[in-house]
Amino acid sequence: MELSKIGIVLLSGLVLGGLVTLDNPVVYAKQETGYGVQAGNINRARGSQLVKEGYVFRLDGDKHNSGLWSQPTGNNRSRLTGHKELRRIIKDRINFKIYRVWQYKNGLQYKIVSQSGKYQGWIDNAGIYNKYSLDKQLQPIISQEQKVVNSINAKYVGAAHQHYEKKDLLAYQDELTKTSEYAGRLSGDKRLVALKSIGQVRNYIKNRNSNSIPTLLWPV
Repeated sequence: MELSKIGIVLLSGLVLGGLVTLDNPVVYAKQETGYGVQAGNINRARGSQLVKEGYVFRLDGDKHNSGLWSQPTGNNRSRLTGHKELRRIIKDRINFKIYRVWQYKNGLQYKIVSQSGKYQGWIDNAGIYNKYSLDKQLQPIISQEQKVVNSINAKYVGAAHQHYEKKDLLAYQDELTKTSEYAGRLSGDKRLVALKSIGQVRNYIKNRNSNSIPTLLWPV
């Protein structure tokens, strides 16, 4: 998983480090209670984007991955996958879908379900990744997207109504033109994934909302 995480350090800070204010409404407010230690909110906007991706997520083989849990946080949650079962899920590269996002003070939790329906539960944002984020053919796409998004985050996050400098906007558009040309040379699912991701970057340039960061760069 080194490849998918090195390039998204700034994106991690985007949500967890409080860099994004972006007109404020990153969290959509249905308050849920009963989870003990930490209160949080269901992030409906982020969840609705991720669920459209389908079964393209896999569990990370990192030793710190604690697997699936019955609840996102709190004293009453229980572990749903033992160590051996978790290792088997990772080894078998079982595909999952994210269909709910829980956002709280110290991070994000995702509620996921496997394609067969056998496995379901909550997992920490560090324990899951988009399988296409490791695809060698898509690395040029991901690299260009990171370049654009990280530049926006560094220069414009926290100033949602600030207009782009003309030279920056032209540079972003130029990067996406190159990326689109490369995507056009791909085929099959990879081409579709690349074009969808480029569309998400264009949307992020337009509204600078953390919920519209390209899915290839998430989870973070």
